[in-house]
Amino acid sequence: MKPLYRLTLHQRLLLVVLLPAALLASAVAGLFATRATTATENALRERGLAIVSFLAPAAEYGVISGNRHSLAVLVDAVLEQRDVAAVAIYDRSGETLAVNGRLRLSAPERLFTVTSAEFSAAGQQRLALSAPVEAAPLRLDEVSALEFGFPEPAPEGRIGWVYVELDTRALEAIKRNIVLTTVTIVVVGLLFTAWLAVRLARAVTHPLGELAGAVGDMARGKLDIRIADNARLPELRALQGGFNTMAAAIAEAQQTLQSKVDEATAQLAHQAMHDPLTGLPNRRAFEQALESSVNGSRRAGDRDTLCFIDLDRFKIVNDTCGHAAGDELLRRIARMIRQRVRGDDLLCRIGGDEFALILHGCGTEEARRIAEDLREAVASLRFTWEERRFTVGASIGLVRIDGSLDSASDVLVAADLACYAAKKAGRNRIIEHDHGFTDPGTAPAGARGISEPIPFDKLTLHGQPIVPINAAGRGSWQEVLLREHGADGELQSASSLLERLEGKRAGLALDLWVAAQACATLGAELAEADAAERGIALNLTRASVLNASEYLAELGVNLRAHGIHPTQIALEFPAATAEQYPRESADFVRAARTAGYRVGLERIDGSSSTLLSNLRPDYVKISLKALAESYGMEAGCNLAQALCSMASALAIPAVASEVEDELFRNALAEYGFDHAQGFALATPAPLDKRGG
Repeated sequence: MKPLYRLTLHQRLLLVVLLPAALLASAVAGLFATRATTATENALRERGLAIVSFLAPAAEYGVISGNRHSLAVLVDAVLEQRDVAAVAIYDRSGETLAVNGRLRLSAPERLFTVTSAEFSAAGQQRLALSAPVEAAPLRLDEVSALEFGFPEPAPEGRIGWVYVELDTRALEAIKRNIVLTTVTIVVVGLLFTAWLAVRLARAVTHPLGELAGAVGDMARGKLDIRIADNARLPELRALQGGFNTMAAAIAEAQQTLQSKVDEATAQLAHQAMHDPLTGLPNRRAFEQALESSVNGSRRAGDRDTLCFIDLDRFKIVNDTCGHAAGDELLRRIARMIRQRVRGDDLLCRIGGDEFALILHGCGTEEARRIAEDLREAVASLRFTWEERRFTVGASIGLVRIDGSLDSASDVLVAADLACYAAKKAGRNRIIEHDHGFTDPGTAPAGARGISEPIPFDKLTLHGQPIVPINAAGRGSWQEVLLREHGADGELQSASSLLERLEGKRAGLALDLWVAAQACATLGAELAEADAAERGIALNLTRASVLNASEYLAELGVNLRAHGIHPTQIALEFPAATAEQYPRESADFVRAARTAGYRVGLERIDGSSSTLLSNLRPDYVKISLKALAESYGMEAGCNLAQALCSMASALAIPAVASEVEDELFRNALAEYGFDHAQGFALATPAPLDKRGG
C-alpha cells in the first residue's frame, strides 16, 4: 500500500469514504452473522434438550417393566422428529434397551453420571444430548396395589438414561446461508457505496485536475488556457469561473507587458543603433553595414563606395553660439544630406561633426557626382542663429569598396586619410583615396607624419583632481589637462588643436610631449607618493591608441628616467575611439595592463556601454552634462544611474566628469558614482607655475 502522502486526491477521497464504510459494514455483518448462527445453534440445542426431557419420563414405564417393544415404539416415534438422527435408551446397568438410527458418537462414560437433561458431545455433524430416567413412586388412594395383584413398585431414583443424537448438517447449512447472505449484503452495500464514492470523488477531483493541468500549462507559458465551468458542485464552478477570469486577466496583463517590453526593446535597439540628435544610424550601425559591404565585395564582387564627410568650420558655430546652435546645424545638415541620397544608401553620424555615407552599387562617376552634389549643398547652406549667419563646408574622402582593402577597419582608415587630405588641400573639397597607401604610418607626406605644426611653445599643462565621494571611492589622482596660450596671451582650452590632430599621427607626438612634460614636472612628487593613493591620468589621442607599442615604449622610458611606478599612471582615451577601433583598442588595453598602467574610458554613454564588459577598464568617466545635453535632463540622469549600476556590477569605479553644477554634485552619490571631477569640486591648476 502506498504511503498516504503519495496517494492522489482521488485515492484519498475514496479511502476516506470506503475505509470507514468497509470497517463499519464488516463489524455489523460479523456481529449479525455471529448472533444469528449462535441463536440458530442455541435453538437446536434447546429443541434437543426438550426432546430428551420429554423422552426420559415417557421411557420410565418401559425401563421399569423391561418392555422392549414399548421402548422401541417410543424410540421410533422420537426418530421421526426433525434433525433427530439416532435414539437410544439404557437401563441402570448401562445395557441398551432400545436403539434406532446409527450412533456416531459413543456414549461417553459420563452419560451414566448425568443428573439432568444436558448436552453431552458434538462432532461428526452430530450433536449428542442425554437425560436420566428416574422412577416416580406409585400412590393409590386407600387401595393397596398388592390387593389388585400389582408387583412391588421399584424403588425411587435413577433407573436408566435416554440418549439422542441430532444431525447438525441442516444447522451448518443455515449458518452458511446466514454468512453468505450477510456477505452478499455487505458486498452489495460496499459496491453501492464505492459507486457513490467514485462519483463523488470524480465530481471533486476531475474539475480540480483540470484546474491543476491548466495551472501547469500557464506555468509553461500557455496563457490562453481556459477550462469549462461545468462542475457539479457550486463551489467548484465558482473556482473554475474565478480561474478563467484570472487567466484572462493574466493573459491580458502579459500581452500588455509584452507589448511594452517589445516597444521598449525596439526603442532601446533603435537607440543603440541610432544617433539621438539626428536620428541617423550611429557608429555601431555604420560599422556593421561597412563590414557587410566589405564582405559582400569579396564574395560577390559588389561595388560600393564610402564617403567620409567632415564638416568645415563647424567648431566656430559651437564656440560662438553654444552647443544648442551646433546641434541644430547638425540636424539640418543631416536632413539635407538624407534628402539628396538614394533610398538604398546608408547615411550615419559617426562622430561630433563627422558623417559616413555608404553608396551601395554605385560606380565611380556616380559616387563622385553624388559627393559633389552633397559638398555643394553643404557649402551653399546659410545657417542663422540669433541674428548671426554662418557658412560651413564639407571635406569628403571617397573610398571604393571593391575588395582591394582587407578589412572594414582598413577601409575606414583609408577614408579618414582621404578626408584629411581634403582638409589639408584647403577644405571644402573631395579627395578620392589612392590605393597606394592604407596605413597612417605609411601614408604620403601630405596625409601622415607630423606635418601638422604643433605650437609647443604655446602649450602648458594643468592638473584637475579626481576625488572620492564615498567610502568605496578610495584614493585620488589628477588628470593632466592641456592648455594653449591664445593670441592675447590668455589661457584657453586646446580643443581646437586636438580637433585638428584627431586621427592623425601628429597626435602621437603631442601625447608623448605631454607625457614627458608631466613626468618631468611631477617625477619627484610621484616617486615619493604611495602608488596606491596618488597618480596622474594622461589623455590620449586616437594616434596613440593605434600606435600602442610606440607610445608605451616611449612612456616607459620617461617613467624610468624619473623613478615613477607604472601603477601611478592612468591612460585615458574616449569611448568613441574604442567603438571605432575595437580590435586596436583591445590590443592597447592589453599592452598597457601588461606594462602595469591603469586604463580609463571617458565619455561613456548608452551606445558604448558594451565596452565596460568587453574592455573591463580600471575606471570609466561619465559626463552628466553631456548626457543631459544629448538625451534631456531626466533621461540623461536615468542613463547615468544605469551606467553606474552596470559599472558597479563589473567592479569598475565610476567617475563623474564635468561636474560644474551644484545640483549634479549633490546627486552624485545617489546615482552611484565613486569619484568626481569638475569645476564645482576643484578648478585646474598649473602642474608647474613656471609653465610647461
